[in-house]
Amino acid sequence: MPQEEREEPPPAPVLQTPDAGGHDVPWMNVDLEGAEAARGAQAAGPSAGDGSAAATYALGTLESSRGVGEEEGPGTLRWWRDWKPQRWIDVAVALEQSTKSDGRKDSIFFVYYTQYDEKKYLHVFINEVTALVPVLRDCHYAFAVYTAERTKQRWPLVLAAQSEKDMSDWLCLLSDCCCECRGITGPPSRQALWSTTSKGDIMVHEPSLSLEAPAHAMACDLMFWRQIHGHLRCVESNSLGLVWGIGWDGTAWVYSGRCEQQPNPGGAVQMHQQTDVRSVHVYENQRWNPMTGYTDKGLPTDRPMWSDESGLKECIKGSTYPPSPQWSWVSEWAVDYSVPGGTDKEGWQYAADFPTTFHGHKTIKDFVRRRRWTRKCKITLQAPWKQVPPIRLSDISLMPCLAQSKMEQVPVWALSDKGDVLCRLGVSLQNPAGSSWLHVGTDQPFKSISIGGANQVWAIAKDGAVFYRGSVSPQNPAGECWYHIPSPLRQTLRQLSVGRTSVFAVDENSNLWYRQGLTPSYPQGSAWELISNNVTKVSVGPLDQVWIIADGVPGFPAETPGAVCHRTSVGPMQPKGLSWDYGIGGGWEHISVRGNSAEAPRGPHPPLAGPSRSPIHPQRPTQANGSATSV
Repeated sequence: MPQEEREEPPPAPVLQTPDAGGHDVPWMNVDLEGAEAARGAQAAGPSAGDGSAAATYALGTLESSRGVGEEEGPGTLRWWRDWKPQRWIDVAVALEQSTKSDGRKDSIFFVYYTQYDEKKYLHVFINEVTALVPVLRDCHYAFAVYTAERTKQRWPLVLAAQSEKDMSDWLCLLSDCCCECRGITGPPSRQALWSTTSKGDIMVHEPSLSLEAPAHAMACDLMFWRQIHGHLRCVESNSLGLVWGIGWDGTAWVYSGRCEQQPNPGGAVQMHQQTDVRSVHVYENQRWNPMTGYTDKGLPTDRPMWSDESGLKECIKGSTYPPSPQWSWVSEWAVDYSVPGGTDKEGWQYAADFPTTFHGHKTIKDFVRRRRWTRKCKITLQAPWKQVPPIRLSDISLMPCLAQSKMEQVPVWALSDKGDVLCRLGVSLQNPAGSSWLHVGTDQPFKSISIGGANQVWAIAKDGAVFYRGSVSPQNPAGECWYHIPSPLRQTLRQLSVGRTSVFAVDENSNLWYRQGLTPSYPQGSAWELISNNVTKVSVGPLDQVWIIADGVPGFPAETPGAVCHRTSVGPMQPKGLSWDYGIGGGWEHISVRGNSAEAPRGPHPPLAGPSRSPIHPQRPTQANGSATSV
């Protein structure tokens, strides 16, 4: 056997074979004969005892009748093997369903493979699947299957199909089974949590009352996420059922499906053509040589001379592809001159070394340089999203409200791609897209905006200055003036979110800040308090619940940035919460909890016993900022 094909024993993610009652283990690695015996016992025993029957579905039979009692041969996919040497291998797959006498269905997804001429298999109980996420792997039509255990281990089951249709068929079948076993049908509910991945896929979670319980809250890794048709960079909602989104090209979209109090199988979903355009970047890196000047010959410790922005991954133009096979190139590679920090006339940025802050002019102390190359790609699909022309947006915020709230006009604030502040007029349940934009005057461009309870509008300018909009009301939807709020000392804020009574913000160094001292008589607050690091984006809901996209998961340095994370024990007496609970991750871009107003009954329960599920140690210095001033 060649050296590169020597197989090592499976590492920790390969769980041991459980006993007969092993439904607590999401998958196992045993021989095929054992699988056949288990399936035979499951099909024969229950059907005799409780009237259940079984059906197995395969790739070639997904469009056939799904009547109980049918059984077909397995389909074929490719599996990204869980142990070294990791590579794609051909596998057979099958989905087996059994129906109980009470109508409930149990489903198991099998993956059959061969190792050392021995037939083995993995299996996943469908009721333990927490997400089915399309992923980019070597230009394959690939998707990842998550369970709670695999989320904890950061090791999803990754499968690839031969075509886009095959992948879509399997995703639809598995997703339908997951939703069916959880009683989820139709469009998302008004309370749903919305999120997007870095690929632009839209995911939703239907929350239970335990999700925001002050004690014994649902763990993040148990949350079930399902995909909604469409493609967006970010999405925002509120508990009245209004959902807006922004594409990577800045196009504004409003959800055309009707969100009810609960997922409704008869809910109307209007499909429209949706397009999106985004840019793919690679970085050309060079180091100064005293003999030849800047050259593509770096030091052994340097980053690759062609890389991603972080410099950790080699990215060559010829082997860089769109986010997924559904995208197609619409331009050629070109030097990008619109890079933060500026460039010289050839597109280069300079720095003393990798990795530090780059600037657009060379100095005598600059020994490295880089320039960004960009190429555009486009996607076109049918989705329940209606375009809101004509202004392209960079940020959007809908006022959060409680479930019992009734508003004739829903306040919606946004920022244009040029940084202009906008207020949308005429937004209602009957007209979710609204009627027109009202420009709100500013003396500089803005980059983040959020409206909270009682029409509290906060925003961040592109230079990091923080502002509060005064006198906003239903009678005066645009307010009257901006009040300047001092930023945390030596920090530049980049994004914020306003809840019912609290304000959280993220700075350029990925630190999360909480605004102290907010009262009805002094809504600007008094000081910033540092809560945590490792935060990319924050979303504060109508219950003041706090969710973030974490930059990484401590203990898993190889994990792709972007993980859903929940602040635990947030309540009126503890508005900053106590710790972080990590959920699904690996390339998640945005989250909105501003529709979830499902409040759990509060009682005198003690906090969760045992150690925190978060390895982050929060830091809590407080920075007084004095009084806000009108500008």
